Amino acid sequence: MTADECGRAVLVFTYNSAGLFNPLLSIVGELKARGVKKVWFASTEDRRADVEALSGPGEVTFVSLGEALPQSSPETWDDTTYQALTSGDRAVRFVRYIDVCTDYDHIQRLYLRCLEVIDDVGPAVAVVDSQASWAMDAAQTRQVPFLVSISTPPSNFLQEMLPPRYPAPFSGLPQRMTPQQQAANASFRSRMVRAFVEPDRLRRNIVAMARRKEAGLRNPEMRPAHYLGDAVALMSYTVFGFEYPFETAPATLRMLGPVVPRELPPVEQDDGLNRWLDDHPSVVYVGFGTIMRPSEAQVRAVVEVAERLGPEHAVLWKLSADHQRLLPSAARLPGNLRVEEWLPSQLRVLAHPHVRVFFNHGAANAIHEAIYFATPQLMMPFWLDCPDGAVRAVDSGFALAVELTDPLDVEDILAKLRRLLSEDSFRERAELFSQRMRQAGGVTVAADLVLRHRDEAAAHRTAPAAVG
Repeated sequence: MTADECGRAVLVFTYNSAGLFNPLLSIVGELKARGVKKVWFASTEDRRADVEALSGPGEVTFVSLGEALPQSSPETWDDTTYQALTSGDRAVRFVRYIDVCTDYDHIQRLYLRCLEVIDDVGPAVAVVDSQASWAMDAAQTRQVPFLVSISTPPSNFLQEMLPPRYPAPFSGLPQRMTPQQQAANASFRSRMVRAFVEPDRLRRNIVAMARRKEAGLRNPEMRPAHYLGDAVALMSYTVFGFEYPFETAPATLRMLGPVVPRELPPVEQDDGLNRWLDDHPSVVYVGFGTIMRPSEAQVRAVVEVAERLGPEHAVLWKLSADHQRLLPSAARLPGNLRVEEWLPSQLRVLAHPHVRVFFNHGAANAIHEAIYFATPQLMMPFWLDCPDGAVRAVDSGFALAVELTDPLDVEDILAKLRRLLSEDSFRERAELFSQRMRQAGGVTVAADLVLRHRDEAAAHRTAPAAVG
């Protein structure tokens, strides 16, 4: 009898944020492609279509956690909130982000819903994204072994275990620091602590922690370090050498490299974009994610960059419809610039041999998807973990960085793009790190890891009790 026939279920929990959701969707897609049965994917209702679109002979069932909290999506923020969370002191704006996105009543509802799902599914093992404290709480309560999916640098999740001189998460500081940077590192940590203990914020959090403790939760403070003892594995989608190493990393941490699907989506026969890429031998791909709101001056600066790169280089820019209204009229756009509201597959674009540089915002998924395909990158770090990703990419030798200013510094962007396009060292370093990332195993090893822990947990559950 197979493991699936024994009813060994895998249950995945994540919220709807693309950075958290996409790696787990790739892993579940790999399980489905292998024909694995009894996989449940629990997320917010807006992610149902993504899960149900997975193909393969396996069996994946979507489970709804209800509607996403409106303020958890940056698209719903008003301009004042957006500015407060994306500008100013990095330490302060990180704490403000936690304020906006943390609704303790909603967390409690998610926790109770996860208990219901666990009781219905009876999983052998759970896979939980690193920001889903409510799912880890439920797994602890029901004593379900779980793996943690870490899509940001693992040092962000494991910051309580970092050595004192390690660059503080979200600071954007490098591994090798000057005395001035060491002082900035200490100052950043202090500012973060001061922000968290401001009276109103501290009072609100103390009340919430007391409620969680009264409810019997094993980790009322929601500290990542207090989930580690029950986590059977931590899955990180990078490698040490890109991520700054730290000797205090737990033995359960597995560095897997990017979890890119083994099979990319097929190219449509009438895919005009693919034909355009085929027709342009040197392309700079520009994509700043879904959260950044470029100003009119910033949009026009990117248009100027594209125009001045031509005719030798073409530019493909993924830009939302809301922001395309800031573009000059179509008649005034340079002929080497193509603007798309949506791409059927960013991975397909990055895999195309004519895409020579990716100009992005420094988010972990963007960096790792590009380096998987050995694409040099220009970083314009945006917020939260983006400065950390950018400094690691620059230190790794396959990227350069520019400042996010308004207006943008066109001359600096052009100078660095031309270096990335002309100097062989960036491509060579990108190929080196691509090889290292691929050797870590990616989605194949991630799926193997999930199945191994599923089978171990199921075997432990069905083992006969020892006779005294």
